[in-house]
Amino acid sequence: MRVSTSMIFNSGVGGMRDLQSGLYKLQNQLATGRRILTPADDPIGAAEALKVTQGKNVNERFIENQGQASSKLAFAETKLQGVQEELKAIYERGLQAGNGSYSDEQKAMIATELKQRMESLIGLANTRDGAGEYIFAGYKSTTEPFTRNTAATPPYSLAGSSMEYHGDAGKPALSVSASRDMAVGENGLDVFMQVRDASGNVTGESVFDSVQNMIDILDPASGVPYTQAAYNQALGGIMDSLDHMNTVRASIGSRLKALDDLKSSAEDVNLNYEMRLSELQDLDWLSAISSFTQHKMQLDAAQTTFQQTSQMSLFSML
Repeated sequence: MRVSTSMIFNSGVGGMRDLQSGLYKLQNQLATGRRILTPADDPIGAAEALKVTQGKNVNERFIENQGQASSKLAFAETKLQGVQEELKAIYERGLQAGNGSYSDEQKAMIATELKQRMESLIGLANTRDGAGEYIFAGYKSTTEPFTRNTAATPPYSLAGSSMEYHGDAGKPALSVSASRDMAVGENGLDVFMQVRDASGNVTGESVFDSVQNMIDILDPASGVPYTQAAYNQALGGIMDSLDHMNTVRASIGSRLKALDDLKSSAEDVNLNYEMRLSELQDLDWLSAISSFTQHKMQLDAAQTTFQQTSQMSLFSML
């Protein structure tokens, strides 16, 4: 077969082009540490890597939501701890006021202290988070949930509460796993207004009502007569509020524990995703360096051979 000069030239150029292309690909692989640079490099592996990446992204969103949920619940729990501490102090002072030797003046002094603690309770119930949203307003997080009901008269109960609730009964939730949406907020209706006894029954008094009733009984200026029955009922209402707050905090605590477990599991899943992506995408450095060296040698040899061949002619044979 007769081989023309143009055929020799084209063959040499084509061979060097292929070697340069392979060398360029190896350079990019070494620079990125990735075996698959385009789907064409490994269509099956690239498709699986895409699927794994999508799963990893979804899992990471769950981890992010779990973190947000933990922060919201922990913040609410801290405020409810403050509520419980105020109620404990109110109960203890109310218990002291029941001492038969206490004068009206002493009872009035305790009532003054309880008024201050009542303001603290209202402040805690109207807590805002870092974004300025009320944490105990349900979905109406931009509305101040609690204001005093100036139209109500003692003794106070849910039929005529000392406080008005302007939020709703909703509980904001976040998706914390593929199969679970978790309430990350509490509404003031469940926490403060509908106090439940040990049997889970609504007592008929809000947290605020039981405290306000105790204040009115101890404060002669309120015009509410002090009777043993009224005192016992008010003290019992405060105890019910304490027990109720324990239940609410326990519910939040159980969700925080569940979030810890979910986070641990999700992080394990994320690690598995990362390991699989590494198997699919990461470069075999030893093999890649060896191939790069081999391609470089082949390209150098091809360039040298091409240069020598392209300079050949009949005159060089004479």
